[in-house]
Amino acid sequence: MNDSDRKVYADDEIDLFGLIGVIWSGKWLIILFSMIAAGLSIYTSLQIPNSYRVEIKIAPVDDGGGKMAGLMSQYGSLASLAGISLPSSGDAQTDLLLKILQSRRFISDFIKEEGLGPRLLALSSYDPVQQVELIDSNIFNAEQNQWLRKVEAPRSAEPSEQELFEAFASSFQIYKDNKSPLVTVSFDHQSPLLGYDILRLIVTRLDDYARQKDRTKSEQSIEYLERKLSQTRLVDVEKVLYQMIEAQVKTLMLAEVNADYAFQIIDPAHIPETKTGPVRSLIVITSTFVGGMIAILGVFIRAAFRKRVMR
Repeated sequence: MNDSDRKVYADDEIDLFGLIGVIWSGKWLIILFSMIAAGLSIYTSLQIPNSYRVEIKIAPVDDGGGKMAGLMSQYGSLASLAGISLPSSGDAQTDLLLKILQSRRFISDFIKEEGLGPRLLALSSYDPVQQVELIDSNIFNAEQNQWLRKVEAPRSAEPSEQELFEAFASSFQIYKDNKSPLVTVSFDHQSPLLGYDILRLIVTRLDDYARQKDRTKSEQSIEYLERKLSQTRLVDVEKVLYQMIEAQVKTLMLAEVNADYAFQIIDPAHIPETKTGPVRSLIVITSTFVGGMIAILGVFIRAAFRKRVMR
């Protein structure tokens, strides 16, 4: 090792010990900042209410739609010539229903009819032992059924449909498994009781919606197909029409007798005993680390400033 290499090595060694010395000289400042950051993070994390995730697993009901699918592939072109449109496949209907489940109109009507507004926006606390929700009386007067909150324009004391939808949608999630027909619907909220009620009611509501929609559609389709049947003299077309009428009658029958019409519940919702968030330990550790790093940076800046002044 020549003299120049020794000088560079010595400089590096001096710089390393110098950095350690700067940190050591400011150790009390670093400790103080870290403790302040830890204390603030503990206080802040305790102000964040616990969040619970409620889930329900559902799957599309197999209604024997293979017969209608066979009609589509076997007589699709013939039905088109007769001016008849055949229905879409079961997968498409499932995807459509899941989109409806997330739509603004469906959710807004659901919130209004079930009276969920106060529980969404005026809930102050939840007791997991007694499983009781407490509504903030400064926001909503339950006895008079009146909103009292103070908000800035353009919002009013009574929340709008858009505000309620946004509060609901921020907690509502749907996950469709690509490898199976299983669909997981979840709701994250301060109150697991609210999540339980929402998932239980909204799945039933979606099922009733699909039932009523198909019932109305089938009745209209049967009426339309009977008119077409009276207008045609082609044997093959008559065969298709009779089979389609039979399929629509079957849909009507299923809508009347099936308890689970569009979706069947695979795993029902339940009230969880453990929270999903916040992870307070992670908040405290991260905040303490960031506070310590800021303090170290401050110590380095102070040392550099003093060194520059001395020169």
